[in-house]
Amino acid sequence: MASAWMRTGLAGVTAVTALLGGTILAHAEAAKPPAVSTVILSLSPRTVRWATIYKVPDPADHDPYFHLEVIEKERRTPPWQFKRLAAYLVVTAEALDRSRLRQKAKTYFYKDIEFRIADKAWREQSPAQREAVVCRTAILECIKSDSE
Repeated sequence: MASAWMRTGLAGVTAVTALLGGTILAHAEAAKPPAVSTVILSLSPRTVRWATIYKVPDPADHDPYFHLEVIEKERRTPPWQFKRLAAYLVVTAEALDRSRLRQKAKTYFYKDIEFRIADKAWREQSPAQREAVVCRTAILECIKSDSE
């Protein structure tokens, strides 16, 4: 549903256009939020870790992997206090399933600029380089092995 400002704004543009003798076609619709989802990776009374999935397997793009970031947050802290454990991680469906807890927890969505930059860099690599960094075990194991 369009806001009152939107309706008034478009009516105003149409009126001005009519006065100037021009033609305008306008189409407005609500912007779709990105299709993201979260998976809880670990949960304790103090900390929650989750993966935010930004891209799912896309056969048309020859991409069989999930692309995500991993966040850790102390449970009773403000939303802006968090740690990004991995700005970008590519995982198999099996690794994602092994990592998933069936428990629920409060999660947040953060700006994905780091993810988008890393995704672009990953896609510019050769297929062999891309395959070499795919997580095939479990997400927290892959992050741990990267930091060692």
